[in-house]
Amino acid sequence: MEKRFTIMVILIVFALVFLIGNALSEQCVQIDEYRECWKTVDVTITSEYCPTANPCLATAQAQQHNAITSVLLNACEKAKNLTYTNTALNRRVEEVAKTYTGYDITAQQLCSQPGTILTYQSYE
Repeated sequence: MEKRFTIMVILIVFALVFLIGNALSEQCVQIDEYRECWKTVDVTITSEYCPTANPCLATAQAQQHNAITSVLLNACEKAKNLTYTNTALNRRVEEVAKTYTGYDITAQQLCSQPGTILTYQSYE
């Protein structure tokens, strides 16, 4: 009976560690309705950012970079369409951009020439 109980406890602990690890291994960024997530570990995936149509390695850093770039580009398009009148949207773009680049930049500066900062990275 003790042996069976010990095995059950070990299985439950492993299951919990696995579930917690999966939950913590993903992070997301959101601006308005635009949301992208990435894994915090390197993964092998099929993506438009792979050099070929075959699966490739997407590093955690490249996944994060591309997710943030995608959200910022979409939010910039919306901000431009609204002629930068949505102050909450502009402020959130600026917050994410500062976290991402380390620079204070206005939404209008970033969105008027996004290609100088917002470019996608290829996976390996």
